[in-house]
Amino acid sequence: MAILFGLMAAVFSGSGDFLGGLASRHGRIVAIAIASHLAGIVATFAIAPFVGGNPTAVDLGWGAAAGVCGAIGIVALYTGFSRSDIAIVSPIAAVGAAGFPVAYAFISGDRPGTLTTAGLLVGMGGIWLISRGRSTTKGTHAGVGVAYGVAAGLGFGWLLVFLGLTSQDAGIWPLAPARAAGGVFLVFVALVLRRDLVPSRPAVAPLVGAGAATIVGNGAFILATQTGSLAVASVLAAMFPAATVVLARLVMSERLTRTRLAGLGLALIAIGMVAAG
Repeated sequence: MAILFGLMAAVFSGSGDFLGGLASRHGRIVAIAIASHLAGIVATFAIAPFVGGNPTAVDLGWGAAAGVCGAIGIVALYTGFSRSDIAIVSPIAAVGAAGFPVAYAFISGDRPGTLTTAGLLVGMGGIWLISRGRSTTKGTHAGVGVAYGVAAGLGFGWLLVFLGLTSQDAGIWPLAPARAAGGVFLVFVALVLRRDLVPSRPAVAPLVGAGAATIVGNGAFILATQTGSLAVASVLAAMFPAATVVLARLVMSERLTRTRLAGLGLALIAIGMVAAG
């Protein structure tokens, strides 16, 4: 079940990113992120009762910490995109989102078998290739992109770690404080940077979908960690760029490069290795 939930996390999180990308085409990116967090809170209260759970104050605290880390990751990612090449920032952030939880799991004693570990390494290679974007040629030093990519990866990685620390009985309720805390952090960023707080009307529908899909993805990740290994769940969930690029191909007819096709192939191999392990 952990593998199934991990793959569900990747599919829904990637779908949420795709819808968020559609919303961002209408501008006001920070406002879209804030509104998406609000939609996520509503989605949590709509879905969580069906999943069940009785979270403690500690569980809710882990959720809030996860939300702040996720918001930091978002700010770092978009800032990196604006100041450096997407082809530098995106793969580092994606691999970091998988790699940091895996490192944490190994340090804390959660060590999968040899075949599973090899599958995780192959999976991170696939994530890197899938996330390779087109160069935006910002004319900045590569070190800027690397720094923001690492910061985004740390933010997303700790988001997964903190969600994975919630108890077996928490259900997906920790996602409510996660989205609330993340939203508050983004509002603070918007006020400091003097950004709009209200998204444009055409962005509303996709951002609501993005918020709901992301909640389902994060919820599936929590269930994956409750039924299996944090390391396995993290790498499978971090394959979300695969869902994003496939949807872009199906919906918007974007071309799949050879690099991304190779990454998708490695991701499939990694899933088979993890399942066999």
